[in-house]
Amino acid sequence: MELNTLQKIEAIITEAENMKGAYFWNSPSHAKGRRAYEKEHSHPEVAWTDGKDTYTAEYVVSCSCRNIYAQGIYTRNGKKTTLRAIKNSFNRLTTVA
Repeated sequence: MELNTLQKIEAIITEAENMKGAYFWNSPSHAKGRRAYEKEHSHPEVAWTDGKDTYTAEYVVSCSCRNIYAQGIYTRNGKKTTLRAIKNSFNRLTTVA
């Protein structure tokens, strides 16, 4: 497993934990600030293999004028899964590495 991939997975997990309840946060007041916030906190899709399973994880943050919306998109073998499954896979990968 590449160290870069592990760092990307860890960043997605950390962002998901930090953004819990983001709907209730106030977004930046100007459009430029909102787009910068989205770019800073969103993470592109990462794919990896853990045993026989193939996982993907992506984290998308979008801002409206009033709220911040955060969504994690996680799959295992092409089917939706949870952040818990992603964390478990990450833990298996880091204990082996």
